[in-house]
Amino acid sequence: MVRILLVDDHPLVRSGLRAEIEACHGMQVAAEAGTAAEALARLAAERPAVAVIDVQLGDGCGIDLGRRIVAQTPCAVVLLTAFDWDVYLVQAWEAGAAAFIAKSADTEALVAAIRKAADGERAFSDAQRARIAAWRRDVAERLAQLSDREYAVLRLLAEGATNREIAAELGLALKTVEAHVHRVLHKLRQSSRRAVQVWAQQHRITSYGRPDAQPRRPPE
Repeated sequence: MVRILLVDDHPLVRSGLRAEIEACHGMQVAAEAGTAAEALARLAAERPAVAVIDVQLGDGCGIDLGRRIVAQTPCAVVLLTAFDWDVYLVQAWEAGAAAFIAKSADTEALVAAIRKAADGERAFSDAQRARIAAWRRDVAERLAQLSDREYAVLRLLAEGATNREIAAELGLALKTVEAHVHRVLHKLRQSSRRAVQVWAQQHRITSYGRPDAQPRRPPE
């Protein structure tokens, strides 16, 4: 019997997931949680084999919670999301999650991922692994060239900030900001600040931490 912890801040969603999961042979929802804090308490008390966690929680990020669980416990993590973005997929992989499942997927896909997770396997599809590889090639490798200050400038550029607004936010001289913007354009191989903004928004850079913040492993 695979014991499962469900973590989602919507009770109706948890109820529906419980019904679908427990209708499958060998599946038992041992506990539910609506917040990250509650999930950690349930985890310690129930010791489930797999935690199924929504990426977006009311009191934090489900990916961060998953990373903590993987690092500190033997419980495997399956992440669920309504937003099948590359940035979330990459973060899920880097967090050590066993699977990243869109909420639009059918129950069979979720249950299959839970079973693999319980067996110590990672259930990322070939298509997902290709997306991770593409992100690393096209996004992460460029971001890794930026200094911390340049990365901070990039995040503000992505939000549409002017040079004066960036200077005020980071406590820098205007000419220093102009130099940083120039280097960001060069390192990201973009032709203009507007092109940088579009590129950063397309890849949802503001949802992604420094690419070297956590250890990265190539898809197996």
